[in-house]
Amino acid sequence: MHPSEEIFQFQQCENCALVFLNPRVTPEQLKEYYTDFYLPYRGADAWGKYKKQVDSSQQKLDRKRATWIQQYQTINKDTLILDVGCGKPTFLKACAKKYQCKTIGIDFSDEGWKNNSNDYQGIDLRVGEVNDLPSDLRPDVITMWHYLEHDYSPVETLKRLKTISHEQTILIIEVPNYDSESRKKYGNKWAGFHTPRHTFLFTPETIKLALTEAGWKTEKINSFGTLDPYVLFWMSEMEQKGIDWSKNMETEFFNYVFGMVGFFPKRIGNRSLGIMTAVGKIAKQF
Repeated sequence: MHPSEEIFQFQQCENCALVFLNPRVTPEQLKEYYTDFYLPYRGADAWGKYKKQVDSSQQKLDRKRATWIQQYQTINKDTLILDVGCGKPTFLKACAKKYQCKTIGIDFSDEGWKNNSNDYQGIDLRVGEVNDLPSDLRPDVITMWHYLEHDYSPVETLKRLKTISHEQTILIIEVPNYDSESRKKYGNKWAGFHTPRHTFLFTPETIKLALTEAGWKTEKINSFGTLDPYVLFWMSEMEQKGIDWSKNMETEFFNYVFGMVGFFPKRIGNRSLGIMTAVGKIAKQF
């Protein structure tokens, strides 16, 4: 999603098999890769006259996630949900509407909400990093929807989140799965690489290792996640075609929809198609 011929290199640790970008661009340089070409920042507006349909799809995903987290934590008006890397905080809005609970979102930029802050009244939105969160926060649920793969120090971030949590806090992390069918199919055109914005690429084994290193116990790893894996397949196909990511996406809408219908048989069974979700709790000390 960037108009450049730059080549980036990922390496894999011989000991733990974690895949990581090396070298990485400096945090100061990263802003150069979050431009009009970056489709997530453009959001539904990128789809022109089909904006309403795309907005509806995002709302459906937010409701799905809001319902999904209830499997692991009882949620009521006293529950505090912290969303790290909240971007456009539609997930928190869905949680607040469904549960009337307390919500906090944090991101390194306010691009996701500054132009429509009225839509998110009642949600505590903060610009900063995890280290900026108060030490006595004590959230009941922490979510990271496609944030950790962007983090420059994921284990340190997970350690910090542990220190501000309580014994029953549930941590939910969704990331691309390096050990997935889409990555094996598309190779260096796999959208999960997303260079240089993604700095770490996890597998079920390495996300579990990162959680353990940070003092969390892995409760479950869902190999198919909440985000539709078709998104990764479609983005990878577009990368192969060399699409202009800054263009109006109207002309791609029907191809996207038809492709989604054809993708349906792949969803049968617990296949690892491209996205995974890990659930963790603080590991007990003995």
